Amino acid sequence: MIDRSLRTFVLATAVATATATMAAGEAFELKPPAAPGRPLQGTATAPAGTEWVVVFYRVAGEEEFSSFNLDAGPDGTSYAGQLEAALPAGAKLEYYAALRTPSGIKYLPREAPASFASLQLSGTPSASAGGAAPAQTPAPAQAQAQAQAGATSTPPPGTVPGAQPPAHGPIYFDGAFERVAHHQEPVPGEARNLASGQIRLAYQSEENGRQVLLNARLVYTNQPLGTQSRWSLGDLQAAYAAGNHRIQLGDMVVQESEFTLAGAGRRGLDYAYAGQPLGAHLFALNTQAHSGTEGLAWPEKGSEVYGGSLGYGWLAGNLRAKVVFLSGKDDPATAVNLASLYAPMVRDGSTGSFVLDGRFFDSRLAVSGEYARSLFTKDLLNQGTHLTDQAWRLGAMWMNGPFSAQLGYRDVGRDFGTVGVAFFVGDRRTLNGSVGFNRATWSLSATAVDERTNPTGQPGLDQAWNQSQSLDARVGLTQSLFWRVGLRHARQEAELVSNPLIPFSNSNRAGFTTGLDLMLPPASSLAFNAQFDRLRSEGASGTRGTSTTFSLGGSLGLGARVRLSPNLSWSRTLSDPGDQKTTMENAFLNADVALVPGLLGFLLNGGVSRTILVTGDVMENSVAEGTLRLFLDTFLKGRGRASLGLKGRYTHAPDLAALARSAAATGVPATGATAPMANDTQVSILLNVSY
Repeated sequence: MIDRSLRTFVLATAVATATATMAAGEAFELKPPAAPGRPLQGTATAPAGTEWVVVFYRVAGEEEFSSFNLDAGPDGTSYAGQLEAALPAGAKLEYYAALRTPSGIKYLPREAPASFASLQLSGTPSASAGGAAPAQTPAPAQAQAQAQAGATSTPPPGTVPGAQPPAHGPIYFDGAFERVAHHQEPVPGEARNLASGQIRLAYQSEENGRQVLLNARLVYTNQPLGTQSRWSLGDLQAAYAAGNHRIQLGDMVVQESEFTLAGAGRRGLDYAYAGQPLGAHLFALNTQAHSGTEGLAWPEKGSEVYGGSLGYGWLAGNLRAKVVFLSGKDDPATAVNLASLYAPMVRDGSTGSFVLDGRFFDSRLAVSGEYARSLFTKDLLNQGTHLTDQAWRLGAMWMNGPFSAQLGYRDVGRDFGTVGVAFFVGDRRTLNGSVGFNRATWSLSATAVDERTNPTGQPGLDQAWNQSQSLDARVGLTQSLFWRVGLRHARQEAELVSNPLIPFSNSNRAGFTTGLDLMLPPASSLAFNAQFDRLRSEGASGTRGTSTTFSLGGSLGLGARVRLSPNLSWSRTLSDPGDQKTTMENAFLNADVALVPGLLGFLLNGGVSRTILVTGDVMENSVAEGTLRLFLDTFLKGRGRASLGLKGRYTHAPDLAALARSAAATGVPATGATAPMANDTQVSILLNVSY
């Protein structure tokens, strides 16, 4: 049935995307300025064919996010950009990145925009918080709408950048306590007292061209999950820079090239010399992220990579060559928060690479190439043999005024591998390209990706051919109203149509998207999106189907005291044979009301979800949560922030027997027993302190 097939397709796409993501070394970092007044540096790596990377940021205490774009490098997978906006000294930045990849929009960190990364700037802020309300997480619909449109969110008038307590440092404390005062449906052994917090060391100094950075967090929770302890360590980092020399210790993001060491969370020891025309880099890092203090200063045995690079530049730095070498052993099973559908194998080996980058014609033309060879063992536990293979890539980008074009090709051998990337995908050939026109009132972009796995047709191995194309346009109907429209097409051919890892062998997928972005003063926005997809599988299942989705979301400011973030969506999936239909409807609302500005506020979050299954059964879920907050900032005289809250939560869940009946009708095995209808209320007392 196409309904289940579509879900299988989504799952398979997610698995393939995760693998490709790791292969491409998907990562993002926002670096502090090298000197006061200098811009912040943003870098990212993304899968081939990524259309854009947008960084959303705000100063802690502000409600709205601003944004800036990262420009693609000549290799088509690396991105970089600068934040030129003036930022208050001592401010704490909260940020995340949105990426438009061939498989859809992604966020880094992956939990964004529900949570985000932070960066503490050096210095002392010039403004105190007064009674400023704590920063609120943006509605995911709003963030996604901004990301899809590539729009920039501007802080509302009257918002004071850096409106937070002075950076008393270097020790900071954040704590939260919740006491469940009432629970209509108590759970046996339920913990009524919930506490969490962190103690953070954040120190940064710059003097006489020397920079020192120390950053560490000690995290506590009285509700640990699984084998997690109540206390844990995070963000352990120390760095020292003087002139062109920089040494780092602890957690860091390090990247050399696509085929050697790709960006990821690592820890260990790292030294870099950024001179002109000569540059050098030495590293001794863990291949996987560890917990506690494991591998903090030197890699853990069995999970280490050692190596370095040496580069030289010509033509005033416009042409640079670099050689990279690394060697080590990798056991992905030792990683923190490992999530994989397959048992990871212990690997070891060495990889060498030659990288050439150039910028010509006043940087309008950028080219990049890399050739790498590896001596690699894929499975040490089963006494695999050392295999030698090669990989190479070549890419170019042309940017001139409103026009841009990019073309890239990569050929990765079947036995090529590197311990510098956790899950590297070999045995593939990929061609990708894109063109774009960007004007003040309109933009047009097109992308195409052609990828073959097992291109040489090795016996006994899966062989597949994937193609995807997209065409997107954005037109400014007025100064505040923009129209978006896009076309999508994808095709997959596979030699073994019965392989469950290739669920849509010999299939065609096509569809279109459209939407409107409305920017309302001051700093409000609404986004409407419509999407239609058609799937036809010509393999063993011979199924066809369509899916249609509508959504509306945004952020609305009603005066200076009220901000609403609605999110409405409706989707329907039709399948053939069987004429089966599944419908999903969702409505959510976030509201922030300043009852007494700077002193008393009210937060409301809630929504309703309704699903009509193929059997005709209806499942409904609804939840509403309101929090009344009393801000105590003024009583702390700018030394910290604190609030008291009274939170009420109502939950209504339907009889899950509908799900069990649907599972029986469709042949999908049930995963649990039937649960009765649940109506639950909960009241809690909250205390939040930040110093």
